[in-house]
Amino acid sequence: MKNETLDIFRLLTSVPTAPFRESAVSGLARRWLARRVPRARVRRVRGGLIVSYRGAGEGPALALAAHLDHPAFRLDALTREGARATLQGGLPPHLLPGVAVEAFADGAKTNEPLARGVIGPRPKKDGDPWTIRWTQAPSKGARPAFAVLALTPFRVANGWLESRSIDDLLGAAISLEVLRRLASARAKVNLVVLLNRAEEVGFIGALDMIRSGVLPPGDSYLSVECSREMPGSRPGRGPTVRLGDKACAFDSNLVELLDDAAARLRRRGRRVQRLRLTGGTCEATAYQTFGLEAAGAAVPLVNYHNGWGAEAAAPERVRVSDMDGAVELLESAARLFAAKTLRGALRARLERRHELTAKAL
Repeated sequence: MKNETLDIFRLLTSVPTAPFRESAVSGLARRWLARRVPRARVRRVRGGLIVSYRGAGEGPALALAAHLDHPAFRLDALTREGARATLQGGLPPHLLPGVAVEAFADGAKTNEPLARGVIGPRPKKDGDPWTIRWTQAPSKGARPAFAVLALTPFRVANGWLESRSIDDLLGAAISLEVLRRLASARAKVNLVVLLNRAEEVGFIGALDMIRSGVLPPGDSYLSVECSREMPGSRPGRGPTVRLGDKACAFDSNLVELLDDAAARLRRRGRRVQRLRLTGGTCEATAYQTFGLEAAGAAVPLVNYHNGWGAEAAAPERVRVSDMDGAVELLESAARLFAAKTLRGALRARLERRHELTAKAL
């Protein structure tokens, strides 16, 4: 059967991406939106793209946030023999020496590299430059700007999806598919998709959006990530309602919304997990820290950042069934959001309980 989410992900991975080098994948997302979700409004802002579907008119929206970059090397100096490079993002440094890479120009339109090489020894100090030795040097006049690990962009086999950049292009694909479904159904919901840049180097895109004031404070924000598997969040057991990350616990109102959506899925036989994922920090922390209502949902990820937990650099992997479950979970959450008042709901319940108790006394 045709799987729309996989089709979107295949499209997004048809070009390479890296922190601050997301223009090609961003362009693909915009062209896909123009074809498949013409009712959506697309705004290009400093931090990335804001895509809005307003089927319920005035009022708050549920925002799904994902990022378009993945850890990679910035090429700082080129020679005929190789390059000096800066690692941007959390690739596992102990696994990188000797690993093959492919080098691309900014805005590359295909996965055909300008050059190929091999990563040199690990620098003595974190943050120091790495070396790359060319095995296929760039042609005269070519100026590669970044390099990614030479791993498959897209493969599906035996129920697994594999890619060099599942985190977080799959989160973007999931969010876009939820948007497509709701807009195609003319659902009476307000949904926003945030496609951020440079998350891997400090939530740069999300912080740019927050600080510029383009994010309405009355909206509610869900980080959609593919997060490192942990006990309680295992591949094949469904998407995970994220109670928090390494830095903080998430908003109770939004967690309750996701729990209600998960209960609906379970009644249909879908599996959903629920855990505070402390393997890292996600964009929900950035939104919440600046006063926005935020929580998250995640797809359990194997070989996080191309090798953490593995013995060698490898493609990231998720179960296709977990990806499909995440789409259903977030679509259900968006429909429930339109019919509920989240902000202040818990406070109102506690106040009513206090009033009833006071009367009884």
